Amino acid sequence: MKSNEETLEDLKKELLRIGSSKQRDYDLFKRKGQVLSTTICRRLKLSWTMAVKKTGLISFRDNSSSGPFI
Repeated sequence: MKSNEETLEDLKKELLRIGSSKQRDYDLFKRKGQVLSTTICRRLKLSWTMAVKKTGLISFRDNSSSGPFI
């Protein structure tokens, strides 16, 4: 199993590729072989919002974690 850091790095790469931090978008557009969002949350013991914030793509003060990275 991957470390938490590797899981977050993979998540960050996928979110950047997809162009959205929405959980639904991740599950719809993730590449084959990537785990489901619920698996990521369970492994990290974090909510989806907190997992996305931990990637560094969204600041902890920004509440718009469901939007695109524009």
